[in-house]
Amino acid sequence: MDERLTVELADLRGWADQVGRAGDDCAYLADYLTSFVPDGDFGPILAPIRADYERLAGRVREVISLESDRLDDTGAALRHAAASYARTDARVAQDLGVAAAVTDDGRAGRGFHDTGPSTPPAPEYGGEVLPVVTFGWALDQANEVVTRIGGPDIRSWVTDRVAGDIGKAAAQASAWEHAGRALVAVRGNLARGSQAVARSWDGAAAASSRSYTDAWLGALERQSDTLAGVAAHLRDAIEQAVDVAQLVTDMIKEIVSIVVAGWGYASIPIFGQAQLVERFSDVLRLAWDAKKVLAVFWYFLLVIKDGFVLAADCLAAESLPAPPSLPARAT
Repeated sequence: MDERLTVELADLRGWADQVGRAGDDCAYLADYLTSFVPDGDFGPILAPIRADYERLAGRVREVISLESDRLDDTGAALRHAAASYARTDARVAQDLGVAAAVTDDGRAGRGFHDTGPSTPPAPEYGGEVLPVVTFGWALDQANEVVTRIGGPDIRSWVTDRVAGDIGKAAAQASAWEHAGRALVAVRGNLARGSQAVARSWDGAAAASSRSYTDAWLGALERQSDTLAGVAAHLRDAIEQAVDVAQLVTDMIKEIVSIVVAGWGYASIPIFGQAQLVERFSDVLRLAWDAKKVLAVFWYFLLVIKDGFVLAADCLAAESLPAPPSLPARAT
């Protein structure tokens, strides 16, 4: 047995309980994300990011659930160590002729009380919506004119490009933000507990435990940063989607108004026909400009998509500290 060993059993048990609570918090967090990030179906406007977003969400839930199990196991290993110390200390002290290294005042120190909000609140629903284009005769006529003169099908944009449930996406961004802050709190609780137990636990096992805890602190920091990044990416996608939808909607409304006015000029000989040709030229230009706007937005979504892919690759079971092994005896 390491002659430099000292340990205060109440503190060690307090530390074990705190680590176990961190595991419980992670279990709650995995359920939280299952409830509030169920899928990435935000409608056509954000459809390009759906598959990789859902893969990332599944990976996060999987890793945090595994994290819960391993933290629970770590708490159990620490409790096992405390019990082992209590059973063997007197015998080892007698065999080696040294003073007992284990004390137990029956009360864990203040450092083992959690202080951060480690269970997140429900996400906020901001009420974000996309602008709406009203279907009707005017839009039908405008769409017919645009397609007849070689332009794109602007009516399909309304249903196949600029529609979606942005409010749902905003609520999920809020959930990611809350989850990231919860992991920051879990990390903070563990960091304080690790510092507290170091004041009354020394020796080979204590050093190993501190190194292991440092690995957890690093993993939790990376995870919280990743979740905050997911929220930021989703917020960016929402903001850009609203701006693009508004711009495209305004262009479509302008196209409709130009076509309606052009039909009024059509009845005027010569002048009216010239005006009609000129206005239809404006219609075609607007239609292609709107398509360019959508193309730029789709490219932006590819960047967001790549961010989700990178985040998912960084979050893997291999990124977590290995599960602890229960010691045969305290050292």
